[in-house]
Amino acid sequence: MNSILKNFKQIAENEGITISKLEVIIGASKGVLSRAIGNNSDIQSKWISKIVEIYPNYSCEWLIKNEGPMIKNENIHLSEHQITEEATINYKELAESRKETIESMKKQILYLEEKIANK
Repeated sequence: MNSILKNFKQIAENEGITISKLEVIIGASKGVLSRAIGNNSDIQSKWISKIVEIYPNYSCEWLIKNEGPMIKNENIHLSEHQITEEATINYKELAESRKETIESMKKQILYLEEKIANK
């Protein structure tokens, strides 16, 4: 796997999210990153730009060249717009996660109801 894809995986792990969630956050179609990781293929540069834009605390040098520290200097000053945008993304991620949990629970309830009905 190329270093950029490895670094995408590392960012997802560091953020406590899956690659699928990272796809949602950066606005990529479902499977764009996971297929690239699975096939060891290249990705479009716009996804690298999105990561840099959404996660400004990660070093571009590290992301692209795999050189230097992963995290930039902690003294990053975010504008009010960036903070609001980041908070919105986190709420979207949370909502999507809850939606998946609810769907999973609905399936489990249906399965259990069918099991009870067949007894």
